[in-house]
Amino acid sequence: MKAIILAAGEGSRLGKIGEGRPKCLIKIGDNTLLEIQINTLHVCGIDDISIVRGYEGEKIDVPGLKYYDNPDYASTNMSHSLFCAWKEMAGDILILYADILYEEQVIKRLIESRHDIALGVMVNWKEAIRQRTKIALEELEMVYFDSENRIREIGKRRPEEYETQGQFIGIVKCSHRGIEILKRNYDRVKKLYSGKPFGQAGVFEKSWLTDIFQEMTELGVPLHCVIIERGWMEIDTPEDYERALTDTQFVRRVARMKTNWNHRSGFYNRLDWTGRDELLNAIVEMAGVLRSKKVLDIGTGTGKVLMALKKQCPEANYYGVDICQNMLDKVDASYDFNLFIRDMENLHGFQDNDFDLVTARMVFHHSKNLEKTMTEVYRVLKPMGRFILCEGNPPDLCSIPFYKSIFRFKEDRITFLLDDLVNLLVRQGFQKITSRTVILKDMSLNNWLENSGLPFRNVDIIRKMHYECDVFIKNAYNMKFRNADILMDWKFSVVSGIK
Repeated sequence: MKAIILAAGEGSRLGKIGEGRPKCLIKIGDNTLLEIQINTLHVCGIDDISIVRGYEGEKIDVPGLKYYDNPDYASTNMSHSLFCAWKEMAGDILILYADILYEEQVIKRLIESRHDIALGVMVNWKEAIRQRTKIALEELEMVYFDSENRIREIGKRRPEEYETQGQFIGIVKCSHRGIEILKRNYDRVKKLYSGKPFGQAGVFEKSWLTDIFQEMTELGVPLHCVIIERGWMEIDTPEDYERALTDTQFVRRVARMKTNWNHRSGFYNRLDWTGRDELLNAIVEMAGVLRSKKVLDIGTGTGKVLMALKKQCPEANYYGVDICQNMLDKVDASYDFNLFIRDMENLHGFQDNDFDLVTARMVFHHSKNLEKTMTEVYRVLKPMGRFILCEGNPPDLCSIPFYKSIFRFKEDRITFLLDDLVNLLVRQGFQKITSRTVILKDMSLNNWLENSGLPFRNVDIIRKMHYECDVFIKNAYNMKFRNADILMDWKFSVVSGIK
């Protein structure tokens, strides 16, 4: 699946908010509309992304994307812009407007559609319109569809002109067959209507995608709806922009950096830190003698912790849980571990007082609810069972803002200091708590960035932040600049407690 984002328009209805820049570059919080879209597409497994530029197009310059230009953006519209990217129009494709925000569930529902041409349609449009008092109703792209979700009418018109059931959200999914159907129909209407009125446009070149779609429905070409009830917002007017800024819960959901574990699993074993003996040895030493005992590793990934423990004590029974099947598929099958898909906040299927040892290395910073996670760990541990928790830390207190700013471009995560980890165990009732600090020396910045599955732009931003950070940050990490790379000392805390 690839994506084409249509970003050629000027966005004049935004007034001064969008003045002098493409609409997709306005900021919602810390990120531009385009950055938020790209992040969501990456999370959904779409890395092949093309942008059609127009107004102030040279300002759209995100590394890792493909660019096509519509030099006639001022005298054309969406349909013309789309076909400026003709070269990309093969295979399965998502076509997206550039002035929308959407949650990943919206994209996933469209991707999963079995229809050759599927349009996202918001059925709660009346509720949305009540919040958009400044929008001209005739500017809305409204949809009427039948009981099988087949579109019967679509286009820009006032909702009362026919029995409106939804609003087109500016996202279309085409299968490899669907995109060929769309191309053939575009070629046909272009030959018939070039320079002439077409659909609701004064001239074909100014037509909207919905004009093409309406023509296709009238000819009997099947177009279908994917019903969307929430998780979408259009930014077309100053009122829309203000609404986006005030709807902080929605913006947090769409704008936070998310981790696509299926994507990252392909790179995970290349990360130097995952196999460094210093960290694994600290966990093994804290675990003690495991003969005939039962061990659970949470967030086991590709099984590095379990393998280190089993080499020390082959007789124990080893279990691992992770949220990503692709990760578990990369665990060496010869070790014969018991592996399960589980969320750390809900270790269902495991009995109370079940394990002698529970380990969690570099996974708690992903927890959505630390209290639930700790409760589950405590529940599955036997009395006198041991819990070992390992997390990375900023090198010192002064480095915390830098540490947090880096991960803002990598993933949504919790930042821990050693005291935070100790307090987690204390609050849960663990006894005999011990800790140690492990420093992994000369860790390669390039190795970390190039194998973290991040968008290219985020990689470039994080790398630049390291090169341009203050001297006290460079000293805290003991940075060494070597052949276009930076070698750094990374700090980890390993904490252990007894139930």
